[in-house]
Amino acid sequence: MPKKKTKSILIIFLILDLILVVVFSFLYLYMKEQNIDTNDKENRIKNEIKKQEARFLMQEDLNESKIYGEKIKDLIIGQENIVGFIKIIEDLVYSSGLTFEMKSVSAESNDNLKIINSEYIRVKLDVVGEWKNIQFFLNLLENYPLKINIDKVIFTKFSDYEAEDKKMPQWLGSFEFTVIKIKDK
Repeated sequence: MPKKKTKSILIIFLILDLILVVVFSFLYLYMKEQNIDTNDKENRIKNEIKKQEARFLMQEDLNESKIYGEKIKDLIIGQENIVGFIKIIEDLVYSSGLTFEMKSVSAESNDNLKIINSEYIRVKLDVVGEWKNIQFFLNLLENYPLKINIDKVIFTKFSDYEAEDKKMPQWLGSFEFTVIKIKDK
């Protein structure tokens, strides 16, 4: 039979073990709760960082869209500025040493352009002069800073005239092109 002293030591160790089990259980649960709380805070920080990165990217997109918006404005005719554009075309013809006849200028709607409140302006124009001058005019038209879509070009030799004992062929260039214009209010 165990001695009384051994029984007391056993009971003390059992109580001590029980206290240690309770303390370790409490520490385990506390650490687990702290770990969950830490993970939750880490996830919130990561989400906030992602939101800030998304805001930064959206701000960059906004800034770029403003820049591109300005560039687009440089490629289309401004509101109520069709007369100025026709004057520019006339100046291009005259600087090419040609004569011209404006056949028509008309506005055409397009579903794709409704988004930006714009329309196509279709210009039909005939020019008369020497071949090199017509080529020069076409080159000016193609390289003009506005976005000009040349839809149709027809060249026809229609006469010759003599100047200083040289035969000078005369050509007719028929041009049909479109430009984008912001709709008038």
